[in-house]
Amino acid sequence: MNLELNIAKRYLFSKKSTNAINIISLVSSLAMFAGTMALILVLSVFNGLEDLVKSLYAVFYADIAVSAKEGKTFEITDNIKQQLSAINYIDAYSFTLEENALLEYGDQQHICTVKGVDDNYFKVVKNFDTFMVDGKKILHQDSISYCIVGIGVAQKLGLNAAQAFNPVSIYMPKKSSSSFASMENAFNKSYVTSAGAFAVSDEFDTKYTFVPLSFFQSLTDNFGKASQIEINLKNKKNTEQVISIIQQKLGKTFTVKSRYEQNEVLYKILKSEKWITFAILVLIMIIASFNIIGALSMLVLEKKKDIATLTALGFAKQSIVKLFLLEGILMSCVGAFLGMFVAFILCILQQKVGIVPMPGTSFLVKYYPVQMQALDFITVSLVVLIISILAAYFPAKKAAAAVEKEYLEYL
Repeated sequence: MNLELNIAKRYLFSKKSTNAINIISLVSSLAMFAGTMALILVLSVFNGLEDLVKSLYAVFYADIAVSAKEGKTFEITDNIKQQLSAINYIDAYSFTLEENALLEYGDQQHICTVKGVDDNYFKVVKNFDTFMVDGKKILHQDSISYCIVGIGVAQKLGLNAAQAFNPVSIYMPKKSSSSFASMENAFNKSYVTSAGAFAVSDEFDTKYTFVPLSFFQSLTDNFGKASQIEINLKNKKNTEQVISIIQQKLGKTFTVKSRYEQNEVLYKILKSEKWITFAILVLIMIIASFNIIGALSMLVLEKKKDIATLTALGFAKQSIVKLFLLEGILMSCVGAFLGMFVAFILCILQQKVGIVPMPGTSFLVKYYPVQMQALDFITVSLVVLIISILAAYFPAKKAAAAVEKEYLEYL
């Protein structure tokens, strides 16, 4: 193998008698360089976007969510609290109640999802502070109920969340009302003071408003009820185990979901987009690998005398196949290695300095997030190696098969 490798290196870097071979070899290496660099960059960007989306969704989706299998709400009982408190894996849990409601401030109105949360909610969602952009994180103080609105909701209402002079009106349909002739008969109405605003992404900023759970239970006539239990774990690795324990303790009347299961469609879309893009780029690299076939075929024609001489010296057909296989692999790997190195440098610069900005102004990040993973480098390396072997195999096989028929005449 060492002899074949040394000869392959010499063929790769030595000047050929036909300049076209040098050009095609260079084009082959450049194609692998560009393809490998693109693969690493695309995979790293998708990794960064996936982590960003997960971090944003962590604000609204707890590690585990428990909801009633039938109906929208369930009774908050001491038994449920005792069962959850007995599970050592749980760091904190919170009862929440969600309903769509009409918000009114001054002359402006906006329909959004109002989420009533208890005092433990911000122990479950510990990073909520990082998304506060205005005012304070207060929901109840001195017998006054406050709300925290999404920045998009505040804009729809024309509300300065931290300095609102008037309370926000919240309307909810009465469960017992059969007539919608007037707002007074058809809706429960209550007032809440704005305390602050948060900004995550447009999807959440224009949708959610947080209020105290007791306040919202009274407004929706859901006294002592919740629509969900949101749970934060001490160790995320125990998620499946805790889901099994909770399901066993609470019974079949409840549905228990992990954060992934709560957003299963979103995560599947992220994964599928990543690997579809990967497949397209690999297909481009396969097409580009035909340059390797052309370069090796021309090299075989040029090295007829060399191959005949090596055959006369006892070089076996198998060794000739290895020689040109190694030649094709080296041709690809030189470009692929440089492509990985440049992609690595660009990813570091994107992380540290920021080269490509994120379009739009509403995002909390200014530049495209990137995250490099060792598995991506390994996967891309294997893809390049497989493409190189397949591209080099046929010229190598052809060179070995034609030794006895054609090359011996040059001795």
